[in-house]
Amino acid sequence: MTRDPAVTSRIMSSVRSTGTRPELILRRELFRRGLRYRVRSTLIGRPDVVFPGARVACFVDGDRWHGNGWRIRGFDSFEDEFAHRNSDFWKQKIIRNMARDVEVTDKLQSDGWLVIRIWASDVEADPIAVADKVERSVLDRRARTT
Repeated sequence: MTRDPAVTSRIMSSVRSTGTRPELILRRELFRRGLRYRVRSTLIGRPDVVFPGARVACFVDGDRWHGNGWRIRGFDSFEDEFAHRNSDFWKQKIIRNMARDVEVTDKLQSDGWLVIRIWASDVEADPIAVADKVERSVLDRRARTT
């Protein structure tokens, strides 16, 4: 079955790139702990949560779009996830996303930022553990700068 490109376009345009449920869950937990952050930034890659003083940039990466979809969908490998029509397009798109993630992380780290990348599925599975990791990193970086 071939889907009309207009339908695919409409579906894809509804996929949120910011303010996703996992991002909101994490932000709510961090705020509850008294951590203050920014969600708008001019940093490369547009991190989802930024702690400017501590120079910590946190990304909540959607599993499907950043290369972890095969794990949460029960496939044996990244390649196995793409055994369908038009698989080369999607595989290449996700590979480009993964490469961009590495470039963004490298650039931010070279500029002195600590980059934390978190899978959206990890936030949904255990938001407390994820928030613990972010909080420890932020507090550790703050302690080093004082």
